[in-house]
Amino acid sequence: MAFTFLPKKPVMMMTFQNGAPKAIEVLTRGQFQHELRSRQFRHLRNYCRMAEPADIAESVDGLSSAEVIVLFRLLPKRRRAEIFTYLSFDVQERLLEDLPDNVVTNLLNEMEADDRTKLLEDLPDEIRGRILLKLSPEERRTAWQLLSYPEDSVGRLMNPDFISLRADMKIAQAFDFLRWNTVYPEDLAVELFVTDAQGRLKGQVSLSALVLADAPGSTIDSIMEPSNVTLKPEDIEEAAVDIFRKYDQSVIPVTDSGGVLLGIVTADDVFDVAEEDATEDIQQFGGQATLEDSYFETPLKTLIRKRGGWLALLFFGELFTGTALRHYDEAIASMRYLVYFVPLIISSGGNSGSQAASLVIRGLAVNEMKPGDFMRVFKRELAAGLWLGLLLGVIGYMRALAWGQSHPVAAAVGLSLVGVVAFGGLVGSMLPFLMKSMKLDPAVSSSPFIASLSDVTGIIIYFNVASWILHRFGTGQ
Repeated sequence: MAFTFLPKKPVMMMTFQNGAPKAIEVLTRGQFQHELRSRQFRHLRNYCRMAEPADIAESVDGLSSAEVIVLFRLLPKRRRAEIFTYLSFDVQERLLEDLPDNVVTNLLNEMEADDRTKLLEDLPDEIRGRILLKLSPEERRTAWQLLSYPEDSVGRLMNPDFISLRADMKIAQAFDFLRWNTVYPEDLAVELFVTDAQGRLKGQVSLSALVLADAPGSTIDSIMEPSNVTLKPEDIEEAAVDIFRKYDQSVIPVTDSGGVLLGIVTADDVFDVAEEDATEDIQQFGGQATLEDSYFETPLKTLIRKRGGWLALLFFGELFTGTALRHYDEAIASMRYLVYFVPLIISSGGNSGSQAASLVIRGLAVNEMKPGDFMRVFKRELAAGLWLGLLLGVIGYMRALAWGQSHPVAAAVGLSLVGVVAFGGLVGSMLPFLMKSMKLDPAVSSSPFIASLSDVTGIIIYFNVASWILHRFGTGQ
């Protein structure tokens, strides 16, 4: 789904009527709702016919069900379905309950199959069953077919509506076929797929190549290109994201094990999957369970429950920090000035770990790294951690001297920072690989979890280094 940012100034969109360009101003939500409530139906009908469905949906989100019914009566069936597709799930669910049965039936039958599947799979079973009964027999069979594929699979993403041409078809015949085709959306005709008599995928041809072909009497197979990139309906959604990212295509065919063309996956659906995955990773990396809805649509009780478990787990992890401090009671009692530098040292380890973890998690997500690269990453992070630790160690050494501490104390701070920063980087970079090997989401090795682990080890490293240096060289005070 596309998201449109509306600046403060009105946005002008260019449309063409009878060859003449005509500008249409994008209405704000307030303007749109005012026109509907003041019954300016003629202008509103014209606006909804020419504006982008995503822009209209932003305004419809704030309408009551009764107002949506009035609006939908102004629009043709196809336009209703286009706008409905861009509405948030909560609004869609509410409208399915409130709209008249005939309107719901028309909406669902006009929706593209992949968009309808995304809606149906999120609905409660009882509502889903009722909705399926409102579909036409053909659309119901399609819906059941797509829902029969595993959750989070390419089969749930694919659109079974596609345009296929026969390899032995003449180019002129192909134009006639496309000209009289009224079943498929126009945007799906940009890339055409070529099949044999049994429906097996043979190749593909772009609409532009078809238009620019020299000889109308030539056959399609003379201008088609091979379809080297395909997906299987059982593939996971992340596989589709990786393939679209790698090959930079707008549409990829989906075939079964026998090569029969089942459907297509378009880039806009993959963008939605990539956005959802990125959102989950960011939320988990922040130390919380993922939210099914947006922040403002999530009930406060759910928000507390999602965050509370992680906070409690991290709190218990920090208890080990207190245990580590108590272990060094004698050192703290005899050298109280060491405590001044504890926050400085343990925060540096946590920051280093978070940096390394974010780089590795991103690398794994975009396939820049593979699980087998852990040793290469280990060596690089060890070298980087030592150099970064040396940099912070010099700064820490100078800061300790500026606070009036002796050279041995300053050296203890500086050397501890080298060890803590290097260790934090190694922990942050290796934990995502460990999670990946356990078939868990690498983002679970979240920044707070790394910080808790770095806190404990940072204290151990600091007080052991400080005790060794100060016992060997004295405090110098």
